[in-house]
Amino acid sequence: MKVLFILIVTIGGQTVDQSCEQALCFESIDRCLYFANRMNRQPQAPEIKAHCQHINVDDDSRWYR
Repeated sequence: MKVLFILIVTIGGQTVDQSCEQALCFESIDRCLYFANRMNRQPQAPEIKAHCQHINVDDDSRWYR
């Protein structure tokens, strides 16, 4: 098992996905927070929100450094 950080994206109250197969997962919380902050600062899309959450995954899951 491995601990990763998943970028949870919510559009208009609907969560897009919560698995590393469909969403972005990162080894570093700093990298995940970078993308979450960038998404939350988009003025033309106020209904899009993003945050990071830790997740336990198998060793063969897809993730970014």
